Amino acid sequence: MAILNEQLKEQLKRRFTERLHDPVQLTLYTRPGSGRLILPGGLGCATCGDARELAEDLAAAAPEQVQLEVVDVSARTELERPVPSLTLAAANGEANEGGGRLGWQGLPAGYEFATVVDAIERVSRGEHGLADATVDALCELTEPVELMVFATPT
Repeated sequence: MAILNEQLKEQLKRRFTERLHDPVQLTLYTRPGSGRLILPGGLGCATCGDARELAEDLAAAAPEQVQLEVVDVSARTELERPVPSLTLAAANGEANEGGGRLGWQGLPAGYEFATVVDAIERVSRGEHGLADATVDALCELTEPVELMVFATPT
């Protein structure tokens, strides 16, 4: 069963056509071929296939603007990260200076899907949506900061 139905894919294409400006880079970290069975030691990935399908649908909605790279973490032993994970950055690399990047752990479906779409649009337009006072406070930081937001519908 498809994650996004055809009607939603068409809506996403129209929305991205209207709202995207500069290219964005999506990177999906996955462990393909591991199936839905989770084995002892954390091997396996119950949602990697679904995450890949969702990321491919996002990229297909605006192939000129949304670039997708799929990284097999089992082939890259230096990558220790939960799978699936999705990261987002400006494709021109400006947002990556200093490691700036947005990311989601797990399958970004349901409520999280809207945040991924919004983030793609904001990164593409170079907009952050923060108040001036917040930007001023962030400019005063002298150390790298990692901000984590946890969301659950319950």
